[in-house]
Amino acid sequence: MRQQKGQTSRNSTLALIAGVVGLSLLFVIHTRKDNETPSIDANVPSEDDESTISVAQQSNTEPSLAFDTLAKLPYIDFPPGSVEEACGFNDFVSFHADRSDDKTHWPRSIFDANGDLAAFFSESNECRTALNKHVNAINPYLWGESHRDGSFAFFELEDPLTFERIFADPLGDFSRVQEVLSRSECVIRQEDGLNWELQESCHADALMNYALINRYCYHDGVDSRSRTYHRAGDNLTPSQDRFMWKQELEDAWVTQWCDKISTDLHLFRKLDPEHVELLKSMEDPMFLKGTISMLIELAARLGEEAAGITLGHKTNKGTTYLEHGVMFGRNKRLLSSFAWKELQLKKEPNRERFLQIFHFLADLTQEQTKFDWDWVVHQLCTPPYFEPDDTLKNVNGGNEQGEFEEPKSCRTVAYELYTEELVSGSVLEMANQFERTALNLDLYD
Repeated sequence: MRQQKGQTSRNSTLALIAGVVGLSLLFVIHTRKDNETPSIDANVPSEDDESTISVAQQSNTEPSLAFDTLAKLPYIDFPPGSVEEACGFNDFVSFHADRSDDKTHWPRSIFDANGDLAAFFSESNECRTALNKHVNAINPYLWGESHRDGSFAFFELEDPLTFERIFADPLGDFSRVQEVLSRSECVIRQEDGLNWELQESCHADALMNYALINRYCYHDGVDSRSRTYHRAGDNLTPSQDRFMWKQELEDAWVTQWCDKISTDLHLFRKLDPEHVELLKSMEDPMFLKGTISMLIELAARLGEEAAGITLGHKTNKGTTYLEHGVMFGRNKRLLSSFAWKELQLKKEPNRERFLQIFHFLADLTQEQTKFDWDWVVHQLCTPPYFEPDDTLKNVNGGNEQGEFEEPKSCRTVAYELYTEELVSGSVLEMANQFERTALNLDLYD
């Protein structure tokens, strides 16, 4: 009897297992039929010839999520024509989903089996159009979340620096760079100062474009660029998850552009060796910056507007870029001032800070320099604010004990400037423009 009951129990267990396996096979077959996509291959970074400082790259390998997280995330109503809407981000699985068998889990993959961008993104007119529009408008110095307080976010350039500009005519820019480096009047060394009158004849814009083509196509610029990274354990919101995918797609799209020009424009492989040595000779032997940085600084000496506001910076991936074109640009004095450093900081509104910044903006206006008023208002009036360091406390409303007044609104601070008659002339004009912009942005609380 016991043997018969044991046999019955084993049969029941086997039947249950068979049922589960059957359901699993049906799920896999259904998924493969509907979502036949290849696996993702990692891109192998090229050797970086730039003089940069790097740290180990973050690993994208994350712990596998539970199987039920592979279900679609909640629907997001993306703006029509956006990359997310046009490329069907609502059909993507979670960014950190288990990728061990992409054919089973993916409704759509970014890469094909060869590591190339999947055919969908090239074959969908809507997706391709949205991607081109989005990536074309990106300024490489503002790509990602870092440096939103920097000069490129603040200034409005006559010839904006974007990927569209950089990739407009790579071969033509390469030829123009060779011409520039062959003409002695165009090769202005640091000790020679600058000559902005040569901007057009010496193709300063081509120098800048060619430098960034090399950075992003041959020197790991895409992999090293600043980006936001949400880990699997961060409990991503649907918007954060989709943003992770958007960053991946941006990277892939720029890489595809670079692949179209292959190695034909590589600075060290194609540029005349004498020209390469010339660029190297322009470096300070005590502080080597790399030839790409030297190209950018030469462009700044020749009057290229975007090159003239570059500042050495470190990405959140640990790569340091050393060009300091601001030392040769039109706004060198203003961008090295305390007022500019003050504007870059996020602090609570106070009278002394506003008065100092309005004077700074008035000086810029007299220099015929255009800047983004929306950015200024957001910088001054949008929390979160961060406590200043000790050296700036007394300048910004604190007393000797480091105690601060209660936070004031932008409206209150501006009202104090008006009622106490602390602004007049061009500074008053700045205060009025600030007030109008803040009202339009609904930030004048």
